[in-house]
Amino acid sequence: MERRNFIKKALYTTAGLAVVGGGATGFFHYHFSDRNHAKRILNFSNLQEALNELDRIEKAAELQIAGDWSLYQNLIHCTQSIEFSLLGYPENKPALFQNTIGKLVFHKFEGQGYMRHNRNEPIPKAPEIIKNGDLKEAFTKLRKTISDFEKFQGNLAPHFAYGQLSKAEYTKAHAFHLADHFSAMDYKI
Repeated sequence: MERRNFIKKALYTTAGLAVVGGGATGFFHYHFSDRNHAKRILNFSNLQEALNELDRIEKAAELQIAGDWSLYQNLIHCTQSIEFSLLGYPENKPALFQNTIGKLVFHKFEGQGYMRHNRNEPIPKAPEIIKNGDLKEAFTKLRKTISDFEKFQGNLAPHFAYGQLSKAEYTKAHAFHLADHFSAMDYKI
């Protein structure tokens, strides 16, 4: 039976690669790059580590961010990502993608203990985030959303790219996502 499952997964992965074709090149470029233009290398294994770093970022006297997004945009984007895991994403990749490429990418991140992605790319069909907004409100909202996620007991929405994830897998995905965004930030306290 194990051999049958292995062959089935291999066929799904091959089919997924064929469907995605050349479009996967850009997707994999960001997702499998080592540093992805990071100012620092951060790896979080849980959300408390992300909250600790969020405290340091909020207290920073001087903050530099790699990429096109402002601090406000990064914070709201991270908040959206966690909120959508509770409420549902505005648009999902096709099931074939989620069950092949998406799973492959998530398991790669899980195995290495971190993720890299295009930090200037919004979640598909998510509300547009303005460049500058109330930073105090953005920090508060991200903390509250993390708390809401940790307390959540219901069924989580499928991830738009990775498909169905358990609470433990989602916790890792969110911690990895926050670490990648925060790694683009350098500061002095």
